Amino acid sequence: MARKKTPEKPPNHERWLVSYGDFITLLFAVFVTLYAMSQTDKKKVDQVAASYRTAFGITSGAGTSSSNVLQSSELMPIPSLDAVPRQIVRPRRTSEESEDKQRAVDLVKKPQISADEFQDIKKAIRVSLKPLQLSGDVAVEESSRGLVIRMEEEAFFDSGSATVKSESFPLLGKIARAILPYSEQIRIEGHTDNTPISTNRYKSNWELSLARATSILHIFLNNYDFSPVNLAIAGYGQYRPIAGNDTEDGRRRNRRVDIVLLKANSEGPVP
Repeated sequence: MARKKTPEKPPNHERWLVSYGDFITLLFAVFVTLYAMSQTDKKKVDQVAASYRTAFGITSGAGTSSSNVLQSSELMPIPSLDAVPRQIVRPRRTSEESEDKQRAVDLVKKPQISADEFQDIKKAIRVSLKPLQLSGDVAVEESSRGLVIRMEEEAFFDSGSATVKSESFPLLGKIARAILPYSEQIRIEGHTDNTPISTNRYKSNWELSLARATSILHIFLNNYDFSPVNLAIAGYGQYRPIAGNDTEDGRRRNRRVDIVLLKANSEGPVP
């Protein structure tokens, strides 16, 4: 009689659950690790690492104990990214920028000069520049805006040029030293007559008048202790005359550079 064969067991199709379970366990361990690393307490992170070593049977030279296992009550929730304020990183100011800003702040904080003080300033400048007035190189006049020191073209510039004559530097030095102690608000203004000008360098009287004012500004800044915060320039061309342009003498007077010591809050045009 033939021996009966033992029927083969059907294949086990659920063995994948073992691998799947291992995968889920490892994935859980990864997320718990990330969760613990999100905390700012380094001591607790070390305790979590020690707990994993103990749970998976990993030993270290120092050894671990079950007292290092964190309790669920000690775990803190992962903070939201929106709850962390973004730190705005501002560029560090250079020393030059800080000094310019401080000078501007100091200028704003300075008390305005009173009318009596301004009269004393005008008298002091008139006395200092009296020799230049007597020689006819400059004129010191008063206007509704303040004190005006008028420098005629012939003494400081060649015709059609914005380059200051080298022989006029001592005159500019005397003017600079006279007004430097009172340099609260100074505007350097260039003026011309109404004779049209058109050269390769200056296309109009406006450009020539502004270039002359700029030349005086650079001399003041480069050779004397003026603050850029207190200085301004303007070029009016032929549009602010002080005399008629129908005579040679009038045109000569209109070709000038004015240094104006402005009164407080005085920004008006030349009267």
